[in-house]
Amino acid sequence: MLVSFLLTRREVILNSWRTVCEQDPLLAKVSAMSREEFNNLLPLLLDLLEQRLLGQPLKADPIQTATEHGLHRWQKAHTLLETMQELHHLAQILYAQIKAFQELFPQTDTGLLLEAHRQVAQLMSETIQGSMQKADELQRLEAVSRAATLQQAVDQMQAISRQRGDLLRTSSHDLRGGFGIISSAAYLLQTEGLDQEERAQFMDMLSRNLGNVKTMLDKLMDLSRLEAGVDLLQLEQVDVAGLLNELVRSAQAMATERGLVLSAAGPDVLVVETDRVKLQRVVQNLLLNALTYTSTGFVSVSWSSEGNTRWVCSVQDSGAGLPDNLTSVLASQLKPVVEPTSTVALEEARPVAVRPSGDQQLPDGSALAAKANPITKGEGIGLHIVKRLSELLQATLEIETSSDRGTLVRLRMPVRHSD
Repeated sequence: MLVSFLLTRREVILNSWRTVCEQDPLLAKVSAMSREEFNNLLPLLLDLLEQRLLGQPLKADPIQTATEHGLHRWQKAHTLLETMQELHHLAQILYAQIKAFQELFPQTDTGLLLEAHRQVAQLMSETIQGSMQKADELQRLEAVSRAATLQQAVDQMQAISRQRGDLLRTSSHDLRGGFGIISSAAYLLQTEGLDQEERAQFMDMLSRNLGNVKTMLDKLMDLSRLEAGVDLLQLEQVDVAGLLNELVRSAQAMATERGLVLSAAGPDVLVVETDRVKLQRVVQNLLLNALTYTSTGFVSVSWSSEGNTRWVCSVQDSGAGLPDNLTSVLASQLKPVVEPTSTVALEEARPVAVRPSGDQQLPDGSALAAKANPITKGEGIGLHIVKRLSELLQATLEIETSSDRGTLVRLRMPVRHSD
């Protein structure tokens, strides 16, 4: 009779359980759950209680059922304490129902009622055990995941530290080389008996390397400001078509000197929200990089819109491509595959990130000219600046390269910036 009573009170038990839990300030998440989500496997646990009271074989393992219920609550962001509090309320409601049955049928055998209390206590003990096992398992997995995440973060920080160390060592080497050339040129200018042509050559060497050293120091200062977070965005409406056309015009002299054809292509007007100065610095670095490492052929700058949300700026050259063995300073921003519409050959194209930082063969093949032009070194500084500025501009960088088709650098930027 008790089993029949509990069966007919099943809906009352579940409704009362939810009501009590919603009134508990520790269980604020309950009100956001649907009836099915809240009840979860509790009807099955009540079935197991009935089977025990009737002395029937159990159709499921109570601990395993409780484990699955604990997993469900964890997936709903419930803590172990919240789950235990829910089960405590359920136990109290079951005891209250047994008491209500006793009041309706006072002649009921006391032993039967004690056995019912014992079965409820055992069921709740097994339910708590299953929930705690699942909570412990999940906490262990979460701890392992956190440890792996922390280790990954540490590895990334160490990689960044090594990268910065390499950059500073390279920069120091390049600066020493530049100052060495400046010192040698200044000393040679004091030599007696120099003719006018030799004196002009040494003056040109001195002036050129002073300019290169100043450029490198300026880049180091720019990078330090960017990494310190003091170089903030100054957003405004900019006609990037006019800005990019002006950059290409200003670089025509260098392209002509190197025997390259430099061109610009894009809509006559393209107004976006951006930081004019930072965008100019990014494209200027990429353009000068392309002109420096393209010995013959073409360099082009193009731009276009991509719908109403993004626009694209690309710098492409016909150089010899980039070596496979270079360590990328832009790896976190590179696209892992080449688009089917890419102008770089799909079978040979590969994502890469940096220009060579070693000595390059200049057009005249002169060893003295190579030593007197350290601009062919230390380009990692410029690429670090490009990366930092791209992050500020919310731009993504895609670099594709091929040994017979050159290199393409594509920047995708928002038309309007998010906060």
